[in-house]
Amino acid sequence: MKTRFVDAPIFIKWMAAKKKKLSLEAAISGYILTKIMKGEKAITTTLVKDEVLIWLSRYKASALHKFIHSLRALVYLEIIPPTLSDQEEACSNYGKYQLGISDLINLAVMRRKNISEIYTTDKGYSSAGIKIIFHELSKETNFKTFIKKLKNKGFKPNFPI
Repeated sequence: MKTRFVDAPIFIKWMAAKKKKLSLEAAISGYILTKIMKGEKAITTTLVKDEVLIWLSRYKASALHKFIHSLRALVYLEIIPPTLSDQEEACSNYGKYQLGISDLINLAVMRRKNISEIYTTDKGYSSAGIKIIFHELSKETNFKTFIKKLKNKGFKPNFPI
């Protein structure tokens, strides 16, 4: 299986999930993180980690510690820092794709690491030739099992299963 990149919206949607009204996007995000927790190798950057921390500090500060703790539990997730060369490549690509500078830096890291697939809801990555993996995950058998486990924990999905 290919190593995939994990983008900030995956962490944010799961951290912002509402137990009484679980959205499909939040559920898929939680499922992705569960796949990684169970052994699927994935990569993200310190930039993504910091982006999530900033979002949490603004909108859900009570979850800051939980987020850092959960990153430690994701032993199959490699968190790497972007290099100055990655940032130079991002600056060179600015305006070329439908991506902001942070995403362009992540794109440069992905290219350096030969990663062509990303877990995200950000459609801009497809303009750079990166395959987005997200909604199709809801069709996997293990996703339905994941939702059952969430229901047993009191989650109430607001989407058909």
